[in-house]
Parts: sequence; structure tokens; C-alpha cells
Amino acid sequence: MRSNKTNSTKKQTASVQSRGDSVNQVTLIGRLVAAPELRETASGKHVTTVRVATNGKSHAEFHYVVLWDQLADFACQYLGKGRLVYIEGRLQSRQWQATDGSTRRTVEIVANRLQALSGKSASEAPAA
Repeated sequence: MRSNKTNSTKKQTASVQSRGDSVNQVTLIGRLVAAPELRETASGKHVTTVRVATNGKSHAEFHYVVLWDQLADFACQYLGKGRLVYIEGRLQSRQWQATDGSTRRTVEIVANRLQALSGKSASEAPAA
């Protein structure tokens, strides 16, 4: 006589395997296109969206990166246009209604790690 537990375990294993494992992780090294500007949500959370340029073999790619809380504060305080940065995060897509009534969609990176890789440029350094 076979146990129902064995059949149940096989069904659970099959359903997990059929969905497959997935990973949503992005790693970028690139330069900031513009200086970050800090914004605050209605609930008081700090946020900034920066564009990061990465160079491919034939042309540059531009990526929107969303930074929250301490990452946003750090970026706005210490980073400026042209700084080389390392970013880790996940992809997120958003959809919204534009003022002209059309539906817009974007894919952005929500960062969970940010590190400056280059020193301040001459334009960022405070005047002596």
C-alpha cells in the first residue's frame, strides 16, 4: 500500500519545479548623467532618481535608478554629475497615465547598494 504522503510530496516538488527559480538583480558601473536632487514623499521618505550612463562597445546606455532614504541622502550630499558609481538593485516596471491621456511605462532600477568609485571632480570640489 502506497502512502498518500509520498504522492503529495511529489506533487509539491513538481509544482515548485514547474514555476522555476528566478532572480531579479542588477549590477551597474557607470557615470551619473546629472547631479541628484532630493525629493520627499508625502509620508516624509527621501527619494531621488538618477540617470546612470554605461558605455557599450558602440554606444552608451542610460538607466534610471531610484534611491530611497539613506542612499538618496548620500547621493545628494556626496555625488555629482560625472561621478563613477557602483549600483546593485532590482528591476521594477511602472505604468502611469500621462497628461495627454496616453499610458506610459518605464523600467527602472531600485537600488539597495550604492558606492562611489571615483573622487570628486574639479567642478564638484568646493572653492578654496
